[in-house]
Amino acid sequence: MTLHQNHLPTMMDSTSSSLHASLAKLELSDGNSLYAKLVVGADGAKSRVRELTGFKTTGWNYSQNAVICTVEHKTENQCAWQRFLPSGPIALLPVGDKFSNIVWTMNPKESSACREMNENDFVKALNHALNYGYGPHPQSNLLGNNGDIFSWFRRDLTVSANECFEVPPDVVKLVSGRMVFPLSLRHANNYASKRVVLIGDAAHTVHPLAGQGVNLGFGDAFALSRIISEGIAVGTDIGEVCILNFL
Repeated sequence: MTLHQNHLPTMMDSTSSSLHASLAKLELSDGNSLYAKLVVGADGAKSRVRELTGFKTTGWNYSQNAVICTVEHKTENQCAWQRFLPSGPIALLPVGDKFSNIVWTMNPKESSACREMNENDFVKALNHALNYGYGPHPQSNLLGNNGDIFSWFRRDLTVSANECFEVPPDVVKLVSGRMVFPLSLRHANNYASKRVVLIGDAAHTVHPLAGQGVNLGFGDAFALSRIISEGIAVGTDIGEVCILNFL
């Protein structure tokens, strides 16, 4: 296998030729040409493969940005957290040991301010948003103070009813730069054409609120690998649209 790094595709041709019958041709910016039975566009939301092959998309911008960074805690974080704030949700996603990724949704003006503020102020803003910034914490154990009105279900909620509202571990410092990305929904009207298929964010991008982008990508990869395996097993041309449309 040869890895062609930093060489963008400049032209895509999925029509057959006498020299390379039944193969797609992909021309790269370094002048090389690649030929394959199937080109898989797994190159992200701004897919060059999707653009070159003329796939149409439907979507809209959310007029929101996501501020993304990696942070460190005093203690290990083993739980994914999400808070729904007036400006948009903030997610704290564990990545192992004492580290987590932040995905914080807000309007463009606020995201610019967050990117420009110094590290100490940003860490304070994070902890404020994740913990105590927006009203008192509900106390789930108050259910037990209402007489017998809830006795019909208290038996099944013994543990959770005695637990108070929890907060994530405090963020102590940044361990990466702060990146800002505009958020949008984009969905390809079709995922496949002759000898080309789109998967992952190249096929569909969703708001990070759903937390399903990577799961959809894994599902696409699994489905495509099954289609290719079954096609090879029965001797079918894996680049035919009638096969790829099962994705």
